[in-house]
Amino acid sequence: MKIDKNSDIPIYIQIYNNIVDEIINGYLIPEDRLISRRKLCCELNVAQQTVENAYQKLIADGYVVSRPGSGYYVSSERVYDDIQKKMKRKIYNFSTNGVETSKLPFHTWSKLLRSTVKDDTGLFQHGEKEGEWCLRKSIRRLLFRTQNIKCRTEQIIIGPGAEDLLRSIFSLTDDNQTVIMNNYYNYLVNAAAISMRNRIDYLTNDENGIRIDELYKYSNALLYQKPTHDLPTAVTLSEEKRKELVNWADESNSYIIEDSTENDYQFSDKKKTLWELSGGKNVIYLGSFSRTIAPSMTIGYIVVPDEFLELWFKRKRFYANRVSRIEQVTLSKFIDLGYYEKHIKYMCDVYHEKSIAVKNAVDNSILKNSVCITGDNGGLYCNMCFNSTLSEDEFVKFLLSKGVKLSAITTSLFDKSRAAFPINTYNIGYGDLKISEIREGFDIMA
Repeated sequence: MKIDKNSDIPIYIQIYNNIVDEIINGYLIPEDRLISRRKLCCELNVAQQTVENAYQKLIADGYVVSRPGSGYYVSSERVYDDIQKKMKRKIYNFSTNGVETSKLPFHTWSKLLRSTVKDDTGLFQHGEKEGEWCLRKSIRRLLFRTQNIKCRTEQIIIGPGAEDLLRSIFSLTDDNQTVIMNNYYNYLVNAAAISMRNRIDYLTNDENGIRIDELYKYSNALLYQKPTHDLPTAVTLSEEKRKELVNWADESNSYIIEDSTENDYQFSDKKKTLWELSGGKNVIYLGSFSRTIAPSMTIGYIVVPDEFLELWFKRKRFYANRVSRIEQVTLSKFIDLGYYEKHIKYMCDVYHEKSIAVKNAVDNSILKNSVCITGDNGGLYCNMCFNSTLSEDEFVKFLLSKGVKLSAITTSLFDKSRAAFPINTYNIGYGDLKISEIREGFDIMA
């Protein structure tokens, strides 16, 4: 603490200002004990009454409380500045990244985790670089039961999350191989491709998904597609369009990365995967457990065709698997004992109920005639187009000032001249929001 004895500002006010500044900027937090009056007098070489006056003013203004026989402590009641006021205010965040974790069977998972560690202490050593064999077998059987995917265990590779696996796939592309994605791109996938210095081309979207006719100018390419409830458009490709994609890949000697992260949460009839339609040829199937179990579950996997598997072994000789072996084995048990599929079925009902809550919240408010909802047939979010005279930037800032956070889908639009959706269309994520919070958030919007 510094004071200027030649200043016109009284010394006790300087001491007061110094301590308030430390509280406001977070250097002192609630329940921190202030330096004693006697010690501060010695450090600053000022009279004890001067420090006493400063401390009394801190108490009077609510920054500090006095506890007889103990000392002076930073108050937990005071709201110190505008930033903290905003932090304390509840924000209704309709993010597409939200996942409901309160329904996870924590007791079951912790029991399986303990038994895994107890049964095999060797799991603290290095494992196979493609992932634990038991988990790869579990995933193989799971995919057959739930997605009718037929593959061999050897074709499954475990990695630390979908994004990391995507970077691995992009790193295997030849210098002249183009990565193709939607004009309304998934920003995480886009960032992964850019980080690997890939050449990226963006194809036009329409309300039914990617434009197939634009694909035929490419050969030996790598196409990223999320055929079920794509982000950010919320489009689910028709069976016919899926067959056209598979035919293109076969004819052009190209690969499709099929992102399956929303496959489990469909509220209507499921469609065939690109892998099934292709018979496992020219399709790399990408899956992750971060959306179905918890965001911190950084375990992903890919199912690859044989020719791509040879490329993987050739170029990934020094690859080290960074996924915890203990988590892998625990997840294998969680799947094999039926807990995973039971959890998915339950969570699908939970998210469907939240989706209905969104529609009801709109229908029961003055928004009813000003909003169009699309993409509400599955997943953890839907899209809403608002009839508003505000620009998207003004709209987002205005709602955020009222405590509601949304994102416009145009923020993931590469070429705005090829926009397929009207402006003021926003992603409405409800994954980790309670139904009561959904209603409250829409009350604020209304």
